[in-house]
Amino acid sequence: MRIRIEIEDKGLKSSHEFESQNMDGEALRDKIIGFLSASGVFEGVDERAKATTSVHDYNSGGTLMDRLGDFIRFEFTSTWFTTQELRERYETVADDIKLSTVSTYLSRMNRDGLLDRRGNRNNRQYRLIEKIEPEMVSAQSVPRQSAYDKRKVEGRW
Repeated sequence: MRIRIEIEDKGLKSSHEFESQNMDGEALRDKIIGFLSASGVFEGVDERAKATTSVHDYNSGGTLMDRLGDFIRFEFTSTWFTTQELRERYETVADDIKLSTVSTYLSRMNRDGLLDRRGNRNNRQYRLIEKIEPEMVSAQSVPRQSAYDKRKVEGRW
């Protein structure tokens, strides 16, 4: 595996090439991230950007669906995204994952009420559903009575 990184900062250009034949992808990623951190590339970067560079954040703990859910909460807080976009971004910080697996889990998260879904099968997009705090719910948003309940109260059932 060969990776080439070109950095341009305030007129200073540098090029770095990493090559390994005996090292797996995750180990090579760790080495590159360590090199870039030591060289000061991440200085001044906010905490969110630093967290996305960590390989281990989404590789440990919980099921794959839990890790994908955590990743969505962090990376796609209030934006619409496609299955392919999620897969590509997830693979930059964690293991490779099949597109069909991502699609299955997104469908389940939608079914469970965690994600909104829009578009047809070919252009489907998802978005994290924002949780509404109980104290923010107004008295006007109380669910309506069903027709059965209304008839029962009126004594017509």
